[in-house]
Amino acid sequence: MRTKIYGVLALVCVLALLCAVPAAQAAGKVKLWVSSTGEHEIDAIDWYLDKNVYYLFVPGNVAMEDLKIGFEGTKSWKYGGKEVEQGDSAAVLSLGKSVIEDAAGKKYTIQVMRGSAGLPALYITTETGKLDKIHANKENKEKGTLLFVNPDGTMAYDGALNHIKMRGNSSTTFKKKNYQIKLENGENLMDMGKSKTWILTGNSRDKSLLRNQITLDMAMQSGLAYTPEHISAEVYINNQYMGVYLFSEKVMIDDDRIDIADLEAENEKLNDAVEKAAQVGPKKATKGQYKAYKLENEPADISGGYLVEFESYATRYKEEASAYHTSRSMTLVIKSPEYCSQAQMEYITGFMQGFENAIFSKDGIDAESGRHYTEYIDLASLVNKYLVEEISKNYDGNNSSMFFYKPADAQSTVAYAGPVWDYDSAYGSYAQEYNKRVLDGSGFWINNDTSKRFWWPALYKQEDFKAAVVEQYQAVFKPMLEILLGMKQAPEGSALHSLDDYAASLKDSAEMNFVRWPAMKNPSTVANTGHTFEMNIDYLRNFIEERYDFLNTEWAK
Repeated sequence: MRTKIYGVLALVCVLALLCAVPAAQAAGKVKLWVSSTGEHEIDAIDWYLDKNVYYLFVPGNVAMEDLKIGFEGTKSWKYGGKEVEQGDSAAVLSLGKSVIEDAAGKKYTIQVMRGSAGLPALYITTETGKLDKIHANKENKEKGTLLFVNPDGTMAYDGALNHIKMRGNSSTTFKKKNYQIKLENGENLMDMGKSKTWILTGNSRDKSLLRNQITLDMAMQSGLAYTPEHISAEVYINNQYMGVYLFSEKVMIDDDRIDIADLEAENEKLNDAVEKAAQVGPKKATKGQYKAYKLENEPADISGGYLVEFESYATRYKEEASAYHTSRSMTLVIKSPEYCSQAQMEYITGFMQGFENAIFSKDGIDAESGRHYTEYIDLASLVNKYLVEEISKNYDGNNSSMFFYKPADAQSTVAYAGPVWDYDSAYGSYAQEYNKRVLDGSGFWINNDTSKRFWWPALYKQEDFKAAVVEQYQAVFKPMLEILLGMKQAPEGSALHSLDDYAASLKDSAEMNFVRWPAMKNPSTVANTGHTFEMNIDYLRNFIEERYDFLNTEWAK
């Protein structure tokens, strides 16, 4: 691993002229690359072959004149009628399409593209040099190395990866995968707080590449605590350009993440190999029952902290280590502590079941405990979380990725809704089978379910909750929509910006991304949002405008 700190990004660009895949390179085919030194290292970027054009995807945080050319497999190159020699400045490779000729006189069409300024770049190399292992199963991990380069070209991290793994549920079937990376030691990347674990979200369903970003910014601006910090980034793995990803914090209990008591750490301190403890409870989702672990030693205080994920899908019960199936057949996954003791599961499932009982009662009170639903979960966080889901018309808003966290009683006797997560299926981007119910900017989606299972529709029937929603929409969320639509200037220090500003900040990188991952024919569940970045921005803007008009009518004071 290098010890030299670069003032600018070191890039290595490989051109396999007969085939742009590593196998061809290994067979001794011609290579061409550029880097700050002319050497071939972790931050190499292979040229990508598509329809007889070789693309070089250069991130926006490096200038071509800061790079040098290196090659092998040919004695020389000609570019623009001039001889190109080892160590020449890469500035000769101008942006756009051109032709390069090897020593044998064979010509190749190349296109150099440069991403947007203001984005960091990640260069990951796996131990095997491939992704086959981790793509085979989301539980598989592989060690590797990471170079993280800040937007200004300075290096933030150059070292080992404890692992990289695939992450997500349905997204594991997408061609553009999501990943989790874990460093050997905690690092404060992009001033997001020190952590070992980070998330790379590909936004495969979202051809605007902005739905997650603007929704997280909205949540952050509303005051929802522990909203994951994030930034769009260029990602390269094993010298291949992988596209634009949202680089973000992971939703997890940690000092610089959800800063509450860490029961998982306490369990691990007091018990050896918690994951090997005997499991109790049914393996299949069963109403009112949970699965947990027989831990020998129990922390003194088991009132917190817990991180709970709500899922409507019973299959999630089977997939997770610790889980509970509520009396209304909702699955609660205990994300932390992952290996819950029986006593801990008794506590947190009783607590969350009490909340479910309360919101489905007419007076909002759990008959068994006599507690109002606001004595279980903080009202302000519930209101903000609901508004984020309803405004974005999130397809999964009632089904999945709904988090709650419960601090220890010494910190808070109530739990909180959040943090928010996963909005690539929002703003009319998904589920054509529901037509205007979800694809149209008008109409309610989150609060109108009639199955008597889901939590948000039950909450919306509580008059105090609905009144708080209208008040918060008018005071906080309506002005945020006006900022997004360019109707109002964002205040200084605002987490939220206009949609035009978001689009401009990502335009060049988005163009590279959609060469690498062209918009495919839409399956029945994915909406036709357009086939260019500009068309997708227009679609998103039109949806938000319709949403704004509808909600202003429904929630008028």
